Amino acid sequence: MKAIILAAGKGLRLYGTECANHPKSMEIVGNSSIIHFQIKNCLKQGIKRFVFVVGYQKDMLINHILEVLDKEQAVFIENPIFDKTNTLYSLYLTKDQMNEDFIYFNADVLFHPDLLEKLVNGENKNLLLIEKKKTGEEEVKVLINNGLITEIHKQIDPLKAEGEFIGIAKFIKKDLDLFKKCLETGVANHQENNYFEYAVNMMCLKTELIPIYTAGLPCIEIDFPEDLERAKTITFS
Repeated sequence: MKAIILAAGKGLRLYGTECANHPKSMEIVGNSSIIHFQIKNCLKQGIKRFVFVVGYQKDMLINHILEVLDKEQAVFIENPIFDKTNTLYSLYLTKDQMNEDFIYFNADVLFHPDLLEKLVNGENKNLLLIEKKKTGEEEVKVLINNGLITEIHKQIDPLKAEGEFIGIAKFIKKDLDLFKKCLETGVANHQENNYFEYAVNMMCLKTELIPIYTAGLPCIEIDFPEDLERAKTITFS
């Protein structure tokens, strides 16, 4: 198993049009940067191979990552048009690295370590981390029927949504050819500036996607300044 971490963006929603002089994943929360926290918890779960998609301030971020990883553990893939694309395109760039089960991360997510353990040691199926809650227009929402995710995207009616997808998932080897085709379809349909959930939503029709609930354990995706401030008040352990 490996981890694929998308860390190419500028963090415009967090910093506004004047971006910070460092990638969002390098923000310090508690005693660690967000991306160091993700890496260290992966290592604790026995994940030793990593793929990072980088873009904004890529050299700074690569050097930061290599403070906690050896070079042979990390593959770096540049998204040269990170400012014109979104997570669908960044993940599409990793398709040649999709050759075994992997844990997917948005690089701005903090989580209780037990949630990662649930994904790593859970059943051999595609597992997506879901927080059951009332949602608004901004969240990536899910519909669930008979224990399966049947839709995942922002446009779901918040009144019908089961909750929010929190930027971490496990995808299994047997479905990766399907996943790659869905990503390729997204690019062919000129969805480069869409979220990777565009491809995952297509997968719902052809394979099983299982929700794994946060069940009260802390997990937060840091999109806006208020998210960062709230994250600093949470103990993720």
